[in-house]
Amino acid sequence: MNAAQSGLALKSVVARQWQAHSPLVRRPPKNFAAQYGPWALVSGASEGIGGAWADYAASQGLSVAIVARNPEKLEKKRQELVTRFGVEVLAISQELGATDAVENIIAAVGDREIGLLVSNAALATVGGFWADNLEFERQRININCGSPFGLTYHYGALMKARRRGGIVLMSSGTGLIGSPYYTHYGATRAYNIILAEGLWYELKPDNVHVLACMAGLTSSPGAAEALEVARARGSLINTPEENVEEAVLYLGKRPSMQVGAPNRRMMFVVTRLLPRPLGIREIGKHALNNFLDGVRP
Repeated sequence: MNAAQSGLALKSVVARQWQAHSPLVRRPPKNFAAQYGPWALVSGASEGIGGAWADYAASQGLSVAIVARNPEKLEKKRQELVTRFGVEVLAISQELGATDAVENIIAAVGDREIGLLVSNAALATVGGFWADNLEFERQRININCGSPFGLTYHYGALMKARRRGGIVLMSSGTGLIGSPYYTHYGATRAYNIILAEGLWYELKPDNVHVLACMAGLTSSPGAAEALEVARARGSLINTPEENVEEAVLYLGKRPSMQVGAPNRRMMFVVTRLLPRPLGIREIGKHALNNFLDGVRP
């Protein structure tokens, strides 16, 4: 086999692997409210991806319990949902890093029937592993792992008993491979992916749909400046709505998915085609070049 034939053969293998890996075109779930109503509970819901999930749930006729730490932003979102969609909205102001956060949310929700849980809130930073102190990193574990676990454990059991419902654990491609300069954040995101994928199979016979949604870089008021730099350097920036619109296509159909075809292609190469050390290096180089001005912490 000559070089040209070898090249064609490799392209053919990559194409077949990519086709198997790439999500299929699908339609949103039918009878959304019947499967996931009457209430949705969304954490980190005052803006960004969580706000878009609250919008989508309300647009499907679900009442929505929204959780966020900022009371002013939370009340603004509550009023927006009521005005736009005419649904009942429960606003829960809660710092998810608190050790009793899950218990406080459960108490505030009371006997409202949660049919859709979206765990979206996360503490994300870019920098060296020792950039923040130990207490900050413990907070990251509470927010990124503790609250998704606690809320899933409680409301997932109720959904299992009712034999219907849906759970979405928002995550990141940094949870698929060691991600330098997102190191601890990526480790917490891996927790959500593995939790969702395992429960996808466990709860499938109970008609409870579970999905890990790996968002890419997403436009957010809190990270506007950094994202503009990344955009200028060629990175794809998704909107919050794009994350939700893609995720609902796979809820109940796949255990996990990644938003954005360019993101899927990049992570396919990094995690499937490159040797592991080279994939990790590429993630590190991306972080350095896009968020750290090329300067190693």
